[in-house]
Amino acid sequence: MEKKTLFEIPIYSMSEKEFNKRWKKRKDFLYDMFIKGGHSEENARLYVSDSCFPKCVWKYNQIIGFIRVSVSKHDVWFDIYRSLDNIYYADSKYKHFIQDIHANGTHFYVSNPTNESIKQNIREWLKGIEKSHLEKRFFVDYSTFNNIYEYVDIAQIMKSL
Repeated sequence: MEKKTLFEIPIYSMSEKEFNKRWKKRKDFLYDMFIKGGHSEENARLYVSDSCFPKCVWKYNQIIGFIRVSVSKHDVWFDIYRSLDNIYYADSKYKHFIQDIHANGTHFYVSNPTNESIKQNIREWLKGIEKSHLEKRFFVDYSTFNNIYEYVDIAQIMKSL
């Protein structure tokens, strides 16, 4: 059975708001530590900026999984890949190992419905998967998915397989 991957939707260990809160807390801690150590405010700011990796590096490190949406001739499949770690630090240097969690019941059969009906089902299934297979603290980033979703003719792709 031939399958085509349509989307891979990233799963973050925390929302951007939570990430920024933790990032600020870490920078404030380092700044206070340098000030208490007798450094000037200017030097403390310089040391903190030198000792912290760029924020974008940490943010990328927070991707702990993804949901792959694929289609075959008559089915839509959802594969969930994620880290099985329990603790995620906002300022960690380590990438978490991501693996397929082999979640049961994450596909649905399509018997000739319209493109809009397939898209609606995909959206509903994604929300259901988020609730049943992911922890509440995780953040599923639908931004790219939402940007291109309406322009994809899923029914036509399925017919071509």
